[in-house]
Amino acid sequence: HFHNVLCLSEAKGMDINMITYSVKKGTMIFYILILVLLTGCGKTESSGDNTAVLKIEDIPAKELPEEEARRPQEADANQAGTPVAEEEPQQEIKTDQAKTSVAEEKETQSARLQKYQEVLTDILEKHIYPDGTECAVDGASSSGNKFAVFDVDKDGKEELILCITAAPTAGMREVVYDYDEKADTVREEYSGFPGAAYYENGLIEESLSHNQGMAPLGDFWPYMLHRYQAESDSYLCIFTVDAWEKAFREQDYDGNPYPEETDAEKSGIVYFLMEGSEYNMSSTVPVSKSTYEEWRREQGLGSERIEIPFQALTSENADSL
Repeated sequence: HFHNVLCLSEAKGMDINMITYSVKKGTMIFYILILVLLTGCGKTESSGDNTAVLKIEDIPAKELPEEEARRPQEADANQAGTPVAEEEPQQEIKTDQAKTSVAEEKETQSARLQKYQEVLTDILEKHIYPDGTECAVDGASSSGNKFAVFDVDKDGKEELILCITAAPTAGMREVVYDYDEKADTVREEYSGFPGAAYYENGLIEESLSHNQGMAPLGDFWPYMLHRYQAESDSYLCIFTVDAWEKAFREQDYDGNPYPEETDAEKSGIVYFLMEGSEYNMSSTVPVSKSTYEEWRREQGLGSERIEIPFQALTSENADSL
């Protein structure tokens, strides 16, 4: 191409040096453009330092090889879950503890029933209570005596309830015994006259052995009210109750007239609410029938009574424990 241009220039009388310069200049420009184009094709966009960094997370998962696409998913699954092998030792410990607890409860229950059986056997054969005092059991007519093994105080442990009635009045007794695991013995929670009424809310209504008050004509009978004390696991006498019927006596034993002003309802009876186990009507202010009935509700005597599963006190029943 250059030879052709030179021949054409000579034919037209053009300056050879000028033509040579122009051709060289054009060739250099052409080479420069080629280099610029080649350099531009190798560039990529960057954030400022003209260096392009291609990260693996910029590539869609579907374009990654199958193994690399699966690795992040497996890592997430391992982080979200808890290895089963780490839970097994803890579960085994809890199971062992539960088995130990059940075994201890069975052992304690066995010791409890054995001790209750000993108490019943001593009463039947030796006629003595656990504290060593004499049990006035009439061997010829002991069929009225009875016992029960029952959780009467609702503390989760069974008590021994003993009711002795085949005896002289002074020897009649009803006792609630509880088992002392540490001392391997029994102790009294309650002791009173037979025929007590037990309530679901922890009350015991114990009728007195005699009605020596001033209300023997109707259906009232003097009684003591006991309440269960969880802190001492025993029953405490909180009230002793008696009454005065006007039809029985116009005056009390000290000559004081029947309190008409108290009996505003003209029911013919007033009641004496004596705190604790001390019996003293003369120093207690009587209350009307409506006030007395409200007091009973406040104490919880409207609660449901407990049916004690008594059975006859015999050697066979004692041995069955």
